[in-house]
Amino acid sequence: MKKISILMAAAVAACGLMTSCKSDTQPRLEKPTEFVLNTPALANQTYILQEGGEGEDATSTSIQLTVSQPNYGLGVVTQYEVQASLSKDFEDAVLDEEGNIVTPANYESLRTIDTNAKINCSAFDMAVAINALNGITDKDQEGYFNENFAGKAQKVFVRVHAYVNHAPYSDIYSNVIELSVVPYFAVAVPGTIWMIGEYTGWSIDAPKPLVLLSEPENAIGSKVYSATIHIEAGANPGAFRFYTALGSWDENSIGAQVDDNAVSIALDPASMSFEGDAVDGKGSWSISNWADITGGEAADLKMTVDLSTSAYKVYYSVSL
Repeated sequence: MKKISILMAAAVAACGLMTSCKSDTQPRLEKPTEFVLNTPALANQTYILQEGGEGEDATSTSIQLTVSQPNYGLGVVTQYEVQASLSKDFEDAVLDEEGNIVTPANYESLRTIDTNAKINCSAFDMAVAINALNGITDKDQEGYFNENFAGKAQKVFVRVHAYVNHAPYSDIYSNVIELSVVPYFAVAVPGTIWMIGEYTGWSIDAPKPLVLLSEPENAIGSKVYSATIHIEAGANPGAFRFYTALGSWDENSIGAQVDDNAVSIALDPASMSFEGDAVDGKGSWSISNWADITGGEAADLKMTVDLSTSAYKVYYSVSL
């Protein structure tokens, strides 16, 4: 009996050891403790930003940054968000008990998120951030910019925020480096996409009427676009899809499916709305029960396209 008990105890211990080993070898994302932003080779010189386009298409003078990937313990896709401040001490926004901003943060995050450890900060994004730090956020402030900041180098402090999507504990901030930068006049403007379809004459170059879905003024960079079109009595919107740029039928299209075939959808009779998925593709939407929902009367169709994540969404609603 004693021998059997000893064998059983050994077996239990072995099972426990195996379970422990199995648990310890499961892949897991570690909370990072090391993350370094390298000082650029040109950090002792002045970066003179130059306009090269609009938004993320600005490709002339840019600032190249390199970082060491945080020690997550796994090979993961890391998001790198560059932040700029006029102070070496980065201070977060102060909120009240209801979540309202009492004191804004003293830094700006560049709009373009990179997934490469060699980060390319576009001239446009950096200029927009610096100008915002100087209180310049409106296109009507160009005169104020020219009078106070045009052609003048400024000390700009930069750090990088690294994180992994859907892993809040993965957040880590790099060290801060100092750069000398001459910005140009640039302010963020709402992004837009185009509705193309029967309503606009199926023209990819000069749609008429021109229907632009825009980001809200208070949510620039959100990649959520909306517009409302008026449909006369007895008519309907026809088939339509969206484009992030004009000029080519085969590129930049957002549709209900990849293939170039219309997808029939129905508005919910109670809410007079529809919510669904969208993809990079040319499948147009066609509302099958428009006449039933509107009773043949004139109506407004509000369209919202959410491209903020890889899972695109569309929302349509009708008001009489």
